[in-house]
Amino acid sequence: MCIAGGAIPGLIVNQSHADAGVVRPALKSIPAHDHIFFEGDNRDSIYVVESGWVKLYRTLVDGQRQIVGFANTGSVLGLESDVEYSNGCEAITAVQVRAIPIGRVAEICMRDGKLAGQLLRQVGRQLGAAQAQLAAIGAQSAEQKLANFLLTISDLCDIQPDDSFDLPMRRGDMAEFLGLRLETISRKMSEFQRRGWISMTSLYHCRLQRRDILEELAAGGQLESIHACAS
Repeated sequence: MCIAGGAIPGLIVNQSHADAGVVRPALKSIPAHDHIFFEGDNRDSIYVVESGWVKLYRTLVDGQRQIVGFANTGSVLGLESDVEYSNGCEAITAVQVRAIPIGRVAEICMRDGKLAGQLLRQVGRQLGAAQAQLAAIGAQSAEQKLANFLLTISDLCDIQPDDSFDLPMRRGDMAEFLGLRLETISRKMSEFQRRGWISMTSLYHCRLQRRDILEELAAGGQLESIHACAS
């Protein structure tokens, strides 16, 4: 559903890399709500997220924006594009990234087979995430989409021992990504809290109190039957 990342150890330059002339890309800080790149910009670099969260969006024919994914630490941005960036990329928290010039990607991969393998795995993960999102939009109920989303984000976040984590995105971003109305997301979040499946200690801090039920919902369970069994 979301674009899962994963650390890329090939970018951590050791002495052998330095001797081979491979220089670690400089770290760049991006404030929340600033763009890393815009849709249609010349694709001159790919970006590795070192910390924080971003959202990827595409502009539709009618001028509206559609969020197509979220990415966090370890994700590689810009792999899905060719000459121009197909998506816009906006920071939703403060973000740190490393930019790898497109002209150097092949050279770096030739020198470092591990990095090449990591980039291939990133492409596979993003393709799988895109396919899962297509399936979810057409087949899942609002409850199933939300359960799947919360589980996915919790798995990508620094989850606390009490199964709590910070939701980095706004409700409107969640609704746009899941193909639901903002009112539906707000109503379903309230319903999940009322049923005791989650608790929100603040607008952005969520605790999964019944992960088992959310997992059953995400796997295709129906709200009515789950509620009857839980009662």
